[in-house]
Amino acid sequence: MTNDEGSANDRMSKRTPQNPKRSSDFVIPSSLDIRHSSLSKSLIASAAELADLLLFIEGNARVAVDTEADSLHCYREKLCLLQVSLAEGDFLVDPLADNDLAPLADTLARKEIVLHGADYDLRLLRRALNFQPAHLFDTVIAARLLGIREFSYAALVEKYFGIELAKGSQKANWALRPLSPKMEEYARNDTHYLLPLAEKLESQLIECDRFEWFQQSCERAIISAAIDRERDTEEAWRIRGSGLTRGREAAILRALWHWRDREAERFDRP
Repeated sequence: MTNDEGSANDRMSKRTPQNPKRSSDFVIPSSLDIRHSSLSKSLIASAAELADLLLFIEGNARVAVDTEADSLHCYREKLCLLQVSLAEGDFLVDPLADNDLAPLADTLARKEIVLHGADYDLRLLRRALNFQPAHLFDTVIAARLLGIREFSYAALVEKYFGIELAKGSQKANWALRPLSPKMEEYARNDTHYLLPLAEKLESQLIECDRFEWFQQSCERAIISAAIDRERDTEEAWRIRGSGLTRGREAAILRALWHWRDREAERFDRP
């Protein structure tokens, strides 16, 4: 998920029948109150902090996860932030710090991971941490099986919790340090509602007798994300409008595209 230019807290409103557009300072409904430990107040970047987080994770069967990367700023996309939400709070792990994240990946692999639109995140986590979950709860798959037409994260949060989230920007460079307070707020919000959302969707799936179908779909999603996608360089250069070129023009376009791609890789630019 991506960052927006303004503070996530400043741009959220809680909808009520009397005043559906009333602004708010990110007031969480009482049913969603969570206990924040000191770890949830800053970026987790040390081995000691990671060890404390692992203790929290061990005590939970279900863990909400999201990722942030720098694909719009670098040729070689990398994992820049890992968000984790538990009953104890919302946590931000810094994958760019010089720490061994293998214990974190191993611990998460034993849990049911809640993701929204899991394929991209699972592929990124597999490349970065060699991570593959044993169990997955994809809220997008759940929403679609329930026939929900608007299944973006923001739409589902508004539907089930009456909270209107501002649309995120995909232009933030998550590789920059330190993260701004606005970016940290946004990142925490990306997983803050996933656990209660999964509970609500799960109940509806069971009521509709579609939960087993959902589980099978999530199992297929795990398998699919573990399969590498090879880029076909003979097709990648066919940019919009290239189908109209022929002969020498097509050959020049192809050569130019491959030159540009080599330069982007050399300078690590998108």
